[in-house]
Amino acid sequence: MKHPKPTDFALLREKTGLTVEEVADRFGINKRTVYRWENGDTKPVKTMLLMLRKLVGKSGVVIPFKRAPFTFIDLFAGIGGMRRAFETIGSECIFTSEWDLSCRKTYLANFSCTNHSVAGDITEIHAQDIPAHDVLLAGFPCQPFSIAGVSKKNALGRLHGFDDPTQGTLFFDVVRIIKHHRPSAFLLENVKNLISHDKGNTFKVIFDKLKNELGYSVRYKIIDAKGFVPQHRQRIFIAGFREETGFDFDQVKIPPTSQWPK
Repeated sequence: MKHPKPTDFALLREKTGLTVEEVADRFGINKRTVYRWENGDTKPVKTMLLMLRKLVGKSGVVIPFKRAPFTFIDLFAGIGGMRRAFETIGSECIFTSEWDLSCRKTYLANFSCTNHSVAGDITEIHAQDIPAHDVLLAGFPCQPFSIAGVSKKNALGRLHGFDDPTQGTLFFDVVRIIKHHRPSAFLLENVKNLISHDKGNTFKVIFDKLKNELGYSVRYKIIDAKGFVPQHRQRIFIAGFREETGFDFDQVKIPPTSQWPK
């Protein structure tokens, strides 16, 4: 009887010396998903192949696994502003998603040492194919909620907010990923107008999903970037914690906006 040829994933997994169960446990992936990759039923995500290759040295010996203080994923990553901030405290980015090709090229240039590829459209990525992580970062699209974006869409007779069929529903992709992985914390970013869009109903839905449906302790604050750079740029930041931590945005030291010339 002729045996089927081992898949590239199976060969790489064998080089690491890890069992299917150990791969699933180490990277927080469903064991059935690993078996499907192993048998060639489905193609493994490039991120996983890169992470396995990283474990294998030139001699074929598995490199000791060293964990960062915590791991995070970078959704709607743009060119990597939020990642830059989190890496300064020693954390490790293990997954990135950004659909815009130009942003992806710039992101990879900014983080040339990254050990994973940049995934595309998040709506086409199953939550179980994303590695388990401690923190989720997401600057989900702001155009459907921004003052300029809403005005332009109204002028063109187009829908905005959650009714925008292209960008308005992407927040719910964040929800499904949080629901599946239950990270210890998340940090979301959007425009200031998110809080007042549709007479406050949009933010009411977002807050209800994060706090009541997902069960996270949620805090939010509008922060002006002018305290850090010479640019008046107000953004809302929404922080959520799986367990109550006592975190309060008012305790965060933010430079006064008056330090930059008007």
